[in-house]
Amino acid sequence: LLSHVRASVPDAAPLHRLGRWTSGVVLFARTRAARAELTCQWERRVVRKRYRALAAGAPAQRVFDVNEPIGPVPHPLLGTVHAACPAGKAASTRVSVLERRDETFLCDVSITTGRPHQIRIHLACAGHPLVGDPLYASGGRPASGCRALPGDPGYLLHAAELTFRHPRARREMTVRCTPPPLLRAASERARFDS
Repeated sequence: LLSHVRASVPDAAPLHRLGRWTSGVVLFARTRAARAELTCQWERRVVRKRYRALAAGAPAQRVFDVNEPIGPVPHPLLGTVHAACPAGKAASTRVSVLERRDETFLCDVSITTGRPHQIRIHLACAGHPLVGDPLYASGGRPASGCRALPGDPGYLLHAAELTFRHPRARREMTVRCTPPPLLRAASERARFDS
């Protein structure tokens, strides 16, 4: 993606990363000044991020928070991977159930921290791993004997929205990306599928 963007804008710099199989909004800065300002916004946690996910199970609550620390844990192939870890760094995730489906649910997820694989880990911590996630099991850690890698495909996660203050115009701006069909709620399907 970076090579493709830089073919048109040679100085473009990515401001955040998505997992290999996460679709959606990616933000680039075109100038050093814009990158510095937006990086400060990220560090001050004023950038708001909303993701869309399909998770397993049926949560009891429509809205719930997960605040499990995230840090390195042993992994048989990589040495370590990020996972739920009491000695890890603080992480905060809010999950809002949008639609209940057969043994799964569609949700919007907001994060104020940006730990590696945070959404995958936190939903698994809550007992609701992402549908198809080959790495993170209930509890937020790789299953015993798991040989899956963080970049392995299968899960459904989409960066739906980023809200930030435009570095030059100084006004709040929201960038949205339409979710793929499997991550659309029934109320959205008619609007996006036509």
